[in-house]
Amino acid sequence: MATAGSSAPPSQPLASQLDVVFDGAWVIVPSVDGSGAIVGVNVYSPACGHPHGAVFSAQLGPIPIANWPAANAFYMLDSHSHSLTIQRGSGSPAGMKIGAIDRTVNHCVTPHRPLGGNWDLMISINAGPDAWVSAGTITPQVPDSAGAMAPCFSGIDSPTGKVSTLQTLSYRGVTAVELCGAPAAVKKLLPAPWSGAGSLIFEGEIPYIPTLQHEREAIAAMAMLAGLDLALERPLPSSLSVKAAAGPLHPMLRTGGNCGHSLIVLS
Repeated sequence: MATAGSSAPPSQPLASQLDVVFDGAWVIVPSVDGSGAIVGVNVYSPACGHPHGAVFSAQLGPIPIANWPAANAFYMLDSHSHSLTIQRGSGSPAGMKIGAIDRTVNHCVTPHRPLGGNWDLMISINAGPDAWVSAGTITPQVPDSAGAMAPCFSGIDSPTGKVSTLQTLSYRGVTAVELCGAPAAVKKLLPAPWSGAGSLIFEGEIPYIPTLQHEREAIAAMAMLAGLDLALERPLPSSLSVKAAAGPLHPMLRTGGNCGHSLIVLS
């Protein structure tokens, strides 16, 4: 038995957790087994010219905007597929049930539709999460010219309720993590050997450009990728609150706004 001040023996690894966080306009496709348990997750970024970044934080999610890493803390990711391999010490590789995803705060479409090829970046996770928390939640409605609340989206596949921009997938009992396909500097973000807990954050756009044309391009790319009848007619409420960074020539940086939301494609 380990005593105070000593480490646990190798046969009894310390409890640990990895939170995988996706912020922005992503198309998320969980894979399930016959019992409905999530056994893997593929996450796609629609091809709309977004620069993507990744960073590791010792803080577990959901991470509040006040503690969100600065834009210059993120490492840029190349536009191709990546594999996030997560090893866990015990238990089944299957994660939580697909039905536990909160559909009341997410834009979910079902049944599964053929995905297009217009994606820039894919993150393929080899395991299902133990928990899934959605944040950055908004009701996609804004006042129209007459002051009445009007939907931001149009089309048959428009969300009927709230949408979320921040998804936190939690993996417990983690013993090793590797992000294959990433540059060496990005791979080194993850502690090796794995110890403790933290969050691997994937940011869908650095910096965020709050214009209606830009937001429409992101939603149009998402709709094409997932085979949806979906268009953005009005700016999302979150983007209306974005303020410019200090200084006359600084770009509009992310301070709570986002040009899109997460789309979850269910089997």
